[in-house]
Amino acid sequence: MHPFSDFVSITFGGLCIASSLPFIGIPFPSRAWATYYADKNRWLSQLSGGRLTPKQAGYASALLRVGVGSCCIYQPTRVAALLVNGAVVSRGTMVAYRDGRPMRPQWTMLGAISFCLLLELL
Repeated sequence: MHPFSDFVSITFGGLCIASSLPFIGIPFPSRAWATYYADKNRWLSQLSGGRLTPKQAGYASALLRVGVGSCCIYQPTRVAALLVNGAVVSRGTMVAYRDGRPMRPQWTMLGAISFCLLLELL
C-alpha cells in the first residue's frame, strides 16, 4: 500500500503545484480555469477586507498551493501538509457555502485531501 500512497500523494502534490498557475492568471489548463480563479481572487480580496488586492490574493493562494504541493511530494512533511491544507479548505468550504460560491471545487479538494490522508494511515 505504501508505494500506492506515495504515488497518489506525489500526484496530488504535482496537481497542487500545477493548479497554482490559474491563480496568477496563466490560463492552464484552459481559459475557463483562469476565469474561475480570477473571480475567486476577487472574492478572496473581499474576504480580506480590502487588505489584499485580487492580484495579491492570487499570488498568496498560488504560494500556498505550491507549498502544500511540495510538502505532499516530500514524504516526511506530507501528513502535516495535508492536515494544514484540510483545515484551510474546510474553512474555505464553510465560507464558500455561506457566500453561495461553487461547492464542487471545495468538495473535490476535500475528497482528494481525505483520500491522501487515508492512504497515509493505512
